[in-house]
Amino acid sequence: MYNLLETIFGTSYLPHIAIKLVTALAIYVAAVIASKMAEKILGFIARLLFKNKSEKVHNAFKNSFAKPLTNFIKIAGVYFAVTALPLNAIVKVAVVNFMTMVLRIALMLMISVSIQNLIGNIPDLVDNIGEKLGGVNQTIVTFFTKIAKALVMVFTVVIIVEEFGYDVTGLITGLGLGGLTFALAAQDIASNFMAGITIILDKPFAMGDWIAVGGMEGIVEEMNFRSTKIRTFDNALISVPNSQLGSSSVTNWTKMNFRKTNIIIGLLYSTTRETLQKVIDDIYNELSQFEEIKTDSLLVKFDNFSASSLDVKISYNSYPIPGPAHLALKEKVNLKIMEVVERHETDFAYNTVTVVNG
Repeated sequence: MYNLLETIFGTSYLPHIAIKLVTALAIYVAAVIASKMAEKILGFIARLLFKNKSEKVHNAFKNSFAKPLTNFIKIAGVYFAVTALPLNAIVKVAVVNFMTMVLRIALMLMISVSIQNLIGNIPDLVDNIGEKLGGVNQTIVTFFTKIAKALVMVFTVVIIVEEFGYDVTGLITGLGLGGLTFALAAQDIASNFMAGITIILDKPFAMGDWIAVGGMEGIVEEMNFRSTKIRTFDNALISVPNSQLGSSSVTNWTKMNFRKTNIIIGLLYSTTRETLQKVIDDIYNELSQFEEIKTDSLLVKFDNFSASSLDVKISYNSYPIPGPAHLALKEKVNLKIMEVVERHETDFAYNTVTVVNG
């Protein structure tokens, strides 16, 4: 027992070991307390720097640094706690060297993650950033913030790899066949990246737009340097490579000035002229009350004598709304038409065939 203590701690005197262990624990507890204080200090700095801004801005600034900083302080606490341990000289050198490398990597990660968080929170920190950059839309801001974050991440990985003693240039050169695979993957990434740039410059759509492409339809939720994410009306999330979007025809329903709808109803031939006119007038009056319908486009007219019915055509333009809302409007219009027809005690016709025997 005492030999084991002597090997690990360099001493077998238990009171001395106990005091050192308590000291190490106290150092770590102090680091945890310091991390909590650091978070509060960041909140104070945020309010000081952005005194005329909203709570959203304060939180965006604080959250950019809070977690990386508090984690680094705790790791630093572990480092100083370990150095306070009464370890054997040989063991202590090995442990301290290892913890020093961990602390250096933790410092790099703290700086890297803080910068990435800050870049990601730029839209929250700067009001109307698109307008301040000369009318740049939100899609462009989001796209380039993602690129900036990716560059910071790559730069951090290179530094950390070199911290472990590897030559990054030599490592890439020595990949051999793996280098070919990397080159092919890079070609795909470059293709999607350039397509993304083309989409941004051409502006066929922006985030939040309702689009249809390649049999898919939904709302654009996110766009990065590789793909664009579309939320369908079934609530599925589809990731479409930018190269596919760049080479396909994209229909942007959000850019519509209006959405046209045509409905034809057939009434019984037994419907009198007076009743038919009342039905037409009432349908027009009822639909003109709908806020979603452009009143100046509304037409309700007796259109045709069909084989089995008197056809009335209803045509209107509605303000551009997503597919589900458009279907809900169409349903509301159809139910209102049914109500008017029932009110005037007539009915909808159906195809009939008269068979004469003899």
